[in-house]
Amino acid sequence: MAHSHPVKRSPTTATRRTALKAMAAAALLGPSVMVPTLTSATPGAGKEHFASKRQEERESTKFSAKAIYLDPRITTERDEFEALVTLIDRTELNALVLDIKEIGVYYDTDVAFFHDVGAVAPRYDVTDYLRTLKEHDIYTIARLVSFKDPITPLARPDLAVTDEITGEIWRDGGDETWLNPFAEEVWEATTDLAREAAELGFDEVQFDYVRLPDGNIRTANFGPVPYTYEARTDAIASFLSMGKDKLAPLNAKVSADIFGYSLLVENGDDLGIGHDPSVLAPAVDYLCPMVYPSHFPEGSLAVDGHPNDFPYETIEISLILGEAKLPGEISRFRPWLQDFYLPGLSDYTAEDVRAQIDAAEAIGTSGWMIWDPNNRYHEAAFATGE
Repeated sequence: MAHSHPVKRSPTTATRRTALKAMAAAALLGPSVMVPTLTSATPGAGKEHFASKRQEERESTKFSAKAIYLDPRITTERDEFEALVTLIDRTELNALVLDIKEIGVYYDTDVAFFHDVGAVAPRYDVTDYLRTLKEHDIYTIARLVSFKDPITPLARPDLAVTDEITGEIWRDGGDETWLNPFAEEVWEATTDLAREAAELGFDEVQFDYVRLPDGNIRTANFGPVPYTYEARTDAIASFLSMGKDKLAPLNAKVSADIFGYSLLVENGDDLGIGHDPSVLAPAVDYLCPMVYPSHFPEGSLAVDGHPNDFPYETIEISLILGEAKLPGEISRFRPWLQDFYLPGLSDYTAEDVRAQIDAAEAIGTSGWMIWDPNNRYHEAAFATGE
């Protein structure tokens, strides 16, 4: 279960785990509630109403981010960026997730490491974007892809996951290269970038691909560290703790994207990638499970068909199991929800998006985030001014 980026304006594609564990874990819950009916949006004050409401929320002790995602490789023009800001202004949305690193670093960073490896590829004026977002009182989340990296391993193979047979850089099933999650030099550079993002004014840094690679890793070489549950989870938790320590003096939050399926398996199972929510939770402010209904295989949840066709129930079951892992701490979760479709599955409508939101809010999460790799969202899924 991972974020993926298709060609612009096409349906998203996504890799699926070849071996998902404990397929019947959620069946213990039995049938779930029906998807509630989406009520019509109420016209009203729009921008002014939500600007005031966002300010009130930010001043409260429990802030719930309601975010959409922006990939600067897709939303390339400033007027497109402004259109998303306007969407946030006129709806209940109050936050934006903005990529700062995936295929390189997307602004002109001062962190020398990324210049040295040739990974700086500016896509936007970060100061300009942040100024605009602050003017609109929009909570800003910097998405930072951590260990999957198509550039740095080529320049620094000593920091890469290598192939123990060939000695070359190891590649996953999608021909992607990975930095070694056990390499502390990688931790230092990545968390330095996170600290810089907070210094620039981001309210939060969200670490994505903060895991070991999944799939067929038979020949993957991670160095002398034993490939055990304890070593994997300790590496990811230690990396996140380093980030949290660096951001704490700047009053910036830290979050981490985790596989949605990690909520379904028992504690002590990290899916082989270092994702055990009970271990990672102390290292972050928010855990962000990618509970996209399309990504759960049929038969993995107690629903009458493919989870893609049961958006409310899928989110509800997943988050109830997540809360069972962290009793009394459901507010530590802020899930990623889907506003996209996978080929072969039903397209998603505003009602489907809203159903996921309603489920997350009914459970009591600290907000939610909507993922569409094409940055095109169903506005009717969001409440408007009251």
